[in-house]
Amino acid sequence: MKLSALPTALNWLMVTGLLVSLTGCLGSNTKSSQTREALPNWVSSPPQDSTHLYGVGSAPRIENIALAFMQAEQNGNVQIAQQLRTEVSQVNTQDTQVRSGQGGEQVSKTQTAYTQVTTSPIELEQAINEQRFADKNYVYALQSIDRSRIVAKLKIAINDTDDAIRKQAASLTKTEDKYPAPQDWQTYMQLIPYFAQRKSYQDELSLYSTERTAAGKASSDIQSIEERLSQALNSYGFDVSSTRQADSLASALSHVGLTPKSGSLFKLNSRTAQHHEEQDGRFYVFEDGTLELIDPTGSRLASWTVSARGIAKNLSKAQEAATNHWSEQAIEAMFTWLTRLD
Repeated sequence: MKLSALPTALNWLMVTGLLVSLTGCLGSNTKSSQTREALPNWVSSPPQDSTHLYGVGSAPRIENIALAFMQAEQNGNVQIAQQLRTEVSQVNTQDTQVRSGQGGEQVSKTQTAYTQVTTSPIELEQAINEQRFADKNYVYALQSIDRSRIVAKLKIAINDTDDAIRKQAASLTKTEDKYPAPQDWQTYMQLIPYFAQRKSYQDELSLYSTERTAAGKASSDIQSIEERLSQALNSYGFDVSSTRQADSLASALSHVGLTPKSGSLFKLNSRTAQHHEEQDGRFYVFEDGTLELIDPTGSRLASWTVSARGIAKNLSKAQEAATNHWSEQAIEAMFTWLTRLD
C-alpha cells in the first residue's frame, strides 16, 4: 500500500522544530567557546627562583596589540627594577671641619672622594620576555632577568679592577712609616677612580647577589691599599690660607674628600675679580678667576680658569653665593685633574 505524503502544514512544523533544535545546540557551543580564559597563575604569583628575578607587567589592550605587549613588558621591567631598588646613603663631608689623625674622618672623606668620580657602567644582562597573555581588556607580560649571569659578570669586573689596583699600588714607596711618601701623591690620587669603580661594581653586585656574606668583599691586600689611600688623603693637605676664598675653598675640598690645612703638601693660590648688576630688585654677581695648584717645591703644577654667578636680593649674599659657586667649580676641576688616569 502506498503511503500518503504528510500534510504540508505538519511537515513545515517538523522541519521548523528541527532547525530550532539545531540552532540551540550551535548557540550553546558558540557561547562555550567564547568564555573568557582564566588568567594564568604567573600574573598574580610570579615564579620564585634563586637564579632569576621576575616581574609582571600589564597594559590596557588596544587595537595595536603588539604595542600593548611592548608597554606591558616595559612595566614588567620596572617591577624588576623596583625589587632591586635600595636606598644608598652617601656620606657628605661638606662643611665638616677636617682634623688629622681621626680614622673615622678619613673613612668618610675617602667615601666622599669615591662618589665624586664618574665610573664606567658595565653592560649587564637585559630582561627577556617569558610569557604573554591577552585578556579582554588588558595584556600581561612575564619578564625575567638572569641574576646568576649578572653576578658572574660583576665578580669578573671586580677581580679585574682589583688587579688594576694592585698594579697601580706596586709603585708606592715601601716604608714602615705610617705617613705616605710625598713623591707618591700622584699614584694615590690615581687610585681613587679605581676604588670608585670597585665600589660601584660592589654596590651593584649587592643588589643581585643572594650571598649572605658581603658580596664582593675586598681581599686583605686590597683593604690594606685602601687604608693607605685613606691615610694619604688625610696626610696630603691643601693650604688655602693665602686665598681670598679660604673658607669656601676649604668646604669644597672637604666635599670631594681632600684635606684643607695649613702647612700642607700642596698650596692653592687664587686670582679672581667680581662685578655685579642689579635688575628687578635682585643682584647678579659674577666672579671670574684662576685657581693655581703649587707643589712642595713652589712650582705650579696646573691652573684652572673658572667663571661663576651668584643671585640674591642682598648684594653681600649674592657675592657670597658667587664665591661659593666659583670655589666649588674650581675644586671640582682640580679634583678631576688630580684623579685622571693617564
